[in-house]
Amino acid sequence: MAVVFASKEWYEQVRELAEKSEDLKKAAADWEGAIRCVITIDEEVLKDYAKEENVKGFLSMVGMMSKEQRMTYEGAALGNLMKKLGYSMDADVETIAPADAANAFSKLTIDDLQGAETYAIFEPYHGTLKQICPIGADEYKDARFTLRGPYSVWKALCSGKQSSVQLVMSGKMKLEGDMSYMMKHMAAMNALTKLYSQIELV
Repeated sequence: MAVVFASKEWYEQVRELAEKSEDLKKAAADWEGAIRCVITIDEEVLKDYAKEENVKGFLSMVGMMSKEQRMTYEGAALGNLMKKLGYSMDADVETIAPADAANAFSKLTIDDLQGAETYAIFEPYHGTLKQICPIGADEYKDARFTLRGPYSVWKALCSGKQSSVQLVMSGKMKLEGDMSYMMKHMAAMNALTKLYSQIELV
């Protein structure tokens, strides 16, 4: 079943596949260290989130965070974007009507998205996926790695169209952290990318 990228269902499918993946167990057998993922909201969001199904996915992701985590976005670009949509970061996600949110998204312009980012943590650990979930804006800033890129590029990565190495080398994504460690453990990154590519995106 196709799911919305970065929705609760997407995170759940990644975790389920990781638990079954022998490739990941072998490739990340000695991996330690979290990867903080920074997703910059770009123009493709306007197209995707003008659809009710995609907005439901986005809201399900927001609902995975605690109120305290959501409030770390208040005053930042994402919090300001939510205000333009008529919502605050402390709103009960279940009270937001996806159809109304999709209609509000359809009226936004690229200028309304400037600087808006969401964050997630991916933490392989000795062959398992210790955690994978959206996080607050101020969490894991000291993670071993930070992988940063636009929403549209993250979708390309997670659909298997391009690898993280290709995207970093082309400058479409930026990787920060212990590069010597990363170069020795590229098999683990490739195994993670393989997991993502098995999930059909809406």
